[in-house]
Amino acid sequence: MKTKVKKTVLYGLAFMASKWTIIFLLYHSGFWTYWFLLLFPIADTVAAITAVIYLKGNFKKYFAEELEREYPNTFKLIIEEVNEAFESIEDKSNLKEKSKNPLDKRLRFSAYFLAFIQVMEKRNLSFDEIKKHCLSIAKEYVKPKNRIHKWYLKLVPKLLALPFYKRFLKNLDDKVGIKHREGGFRAKIITDKNETLGFGYGIDILECGICHLFQQNQASKYQNILCEVDHLTSELAGLQLIRTSTIAEGASKCDFRFQKLATQ
Repeated sequence: MKTKVKKTVLYGLAFMASKWTIIFLLYHSGFWTYWFLLLFPIADTVAAITAVIYLKGNFKKYFAEELEREYPNTFKLIIEEVNEAFESIEDKSNLKEKSKNPLDKRLRFSAYFLAFIQVMEKRNLSFDEIKKHCLSIAKEYVKPKNRIHKWYLKLVPKLLALPFYKRFLKNLDDKVGIKHREGGFRAKIITDKNETLGFGYGIDILECGICHLFQQNQASKYQNILCEVDHLTSELAGLQLIRTSTIAEGASKCDFRFQKLATQ
């Protein structure tokens, strides 16, 4: 937690220092105008989004925070073991190789979960204990990092009614419909309201890269843990996830369908 606070404070101080340095230079160079004040909200929004991108990309920090909180005396050693296991999985599954399918971006994060699970299994933790840690980490990872991030998560579903967003979904369907890597994802975007409970958006996962990764590493019993987090991410977007089947539980596909929450 201390690391998270420290990085947040440093980021804020760096942003404020940069902003006021630019103002100072503009003012003393004669280029300053009070119209620039209108740009401050835009600059603050960009800074907030940049911070979210950084925090989301740095997924290892959420594992470190959980381990430091739960195992203060041994967490550094555990992190080293997890990093070693992750490198092994990454090399074995060629996860450093780029994919044109955006769903495949989930694989490195999932591989780190898998490495974490392998290490905690060797330390004789039970399934329930490992699941508790995994869900705690995942929930911390997906929750909004600031007010702008929270607003953005709820904005995306509202864009569905706009004409340009339908074109975006068509392009997305073209990308996710093709498996670009061995053991990767393949999916189908659904926009027919008759097939999406009247919402106008749904997705069928036809091949799950996460399940393949876990099965490849003899960890099938853990593969449905991250499925539970899908409900939370949907709620953060102001939606209720309605899913009748998952590949993790033996079905031929995962059917993601959504409805707006009554409170929205």
